[in-house]
Amino acid sequence: MNKSRFLSLLTISFLILATSPIFAVTYIIPWGKLNIDGKPDENINDRAVKFDLSLIAIGGTIKDDYISTYLAYDEENFYFACRAKDNSVSCKDEVSRDFKDSDYIRFYIDVKGDFEDRTALNGKGDWALIFTPQNTKGKWTPMVKECPYNGPGHGAIQGDDVTPKRASGAIDGGWYVEAAIPFSLFERDLKKLEKTTMGIYFIGGDTDKGGVRTGEVRLPADGAGNYWNSPAYWQPAKLGPFSVTPLEKEAVFWGKIKEF
Repeated sequence: MNKSRFLSLLTISFLILATSPIFAVTYIIPWGKLNIDGKPDENINDRAVKFDLSLIAIGGTIKDDYISTYLAYDEENFYFACRAKDNSVSCKDEVSRDFKDSDYIRFYIDVKGDFEDRTALNGKGDWALIFTPQNTKGKWTPMVKECPYNGPGHGAIQGDDVTPKRASGAIDGGWYVEAAIPFSLFERDLKKLEKTTMGIYFIGGDTDKGGVRTGEVRLPADGAGNYWNSPAYWQPAKLGPFSVTPLEKEAVFWGKIKEF
């Protein structure tokens, strides 16, 4: 095969791959642990899949690249983390159903894989977990609660009943929060989760000193219904068997081309 024909075929392969389901998004959550100490792991981009919340839902104080979230897992837990740019941390609201008037990050997940074509959190596997970086006294002790958003929910559990393994801290230009969320919370085990294409989604909110939410940003996605409580916006994700190192990213990419 001559060089020009090879390059033409390679170009066609890339174009097909770029528009195929391979790249249309099934996020791969890598195997690996995060240290739950309130500090971003030095190699977090290699140890977890990253999500950029780049779609501004409510303007105001939200800026570009405001929030990124991360997911990884091991035998018993999901590892969740969030990095946010914020020049004024405010977490005075602990009474609203979802910390609406505090700085927050919402982690939505459907652990049973039936999220598509639903516009309400009415599935038994639907969860919305909301974290704040601080408590109401301004200490780096993240609050967390589960919110049903007009669905059946799971008892509006909060605090250590969600997970005692959570931490947060200040980072350059903002805040960071992370948690180990046990599979047992969702009444699932690793074997069941390995076989499931889950739905995941994230929304982050900003509240400044006035004590009222001033902006909101979300994971880009098309859907139907209200973006804050419709699983139609959630994105497919599967557990992967590997750690996301640069070398393995390259190997998986070329492996897909070989499959084609």
